Amino acid sequence: MTISLLLAIVIVMGTLVLLTSIFRLHRLQIHVAATSVPAPPKPYTDKRISHVARGAVDARGVWALAAQPRCFEEVEKSTGSETYVRAHLPSDARRFASGRTLTFGSCRIIIGAASIVVERGNERISVPAPAELYQTASRLYLLARGPGGGPELRAYRVVPQP
Repeated sequence: MTISLLLAIVIVMGTLVLLTSIFRLHRLQIHVAATSVPAPPKPYTDKRISHVARGAVDARGVWALAAQPRCFEEVEKSTGSETYVRAHLPSDARRFASGRTLTFGSCRIIIGAASIVVERGNERISVPAPAELYQTASRLYLLARGPGGGPELRAYRVVPQP
């Protein structure tokens, strides 16, 4: 009986050693990957845009003209140092004086002392100061501070109205 007990111990221990070495050899690893799980929507917290009564929009951004695709089409954008950005402003560009109101189709541009406001229907988008608006024969140029605080020059083509 001792030989059969000894033989059973050897078989069980051998099996355990063999299984342990197989698991170590393959090193079972667990991989965790991101999945797309639907979640309930969170409330919008961007303070630059507010929805006033009946879907009206009141916003601030250097992209004010680009937000009016029925009136303006952005064709160029230059960012960088002040010298680099101003070098992209055409030499024949004329700056609009403050106090002017320009109308392009259903869009109005109100030029203040240092800021610009674009209105269309119940939308009102202001370009933060300092902002300047220029015009050539075929383009409008908006020079303002971008989201990072650096100068940004955007060129727009006026969309012909039907």
